[in-house]
Amino acid sequence: MTTFDLKDHHRGLWRRRRHRGPAAETHESMLVGWLLTTVMCLALAAPCPPAALPWVAAVLLSLSGFAWLGFALTRGVPPATSPALTVWDAALLSFAASFGIQAAARLGLLGA
Repeated sequence: MTTFDLKDHHRGLWRRRRHRGPAAETHESMLVGWLLTTVMCLALAAPCPPAALPWVAAVLLSLSGFAWLGFALTRGVPPATSPALTVWDAALLSFAASFGIQAAARLGLLGA
């Protein structure tokens, strides 16, 4: 764990962000992983009756968010130190998709 230096924390933060590894590869792999889990959640929810489909999809996406969150906690990756997409962002994307589906279903936009 890094310490917080009051004298030059801004300069050190930018230096750490600039000299990271290949950020594009990490970004793409996390994005592909999140998309695959989202497609899997939607595929598992597809056989449900139309009235229950948005709610089942929202629950599965929420469970996916908890799985990503558990993965992030066990990896020990700090949440805000990388400019690329991390497992923390994948968890947030899953929760946001779940809440978006729930909101759309409550507003009647999904026909449920």
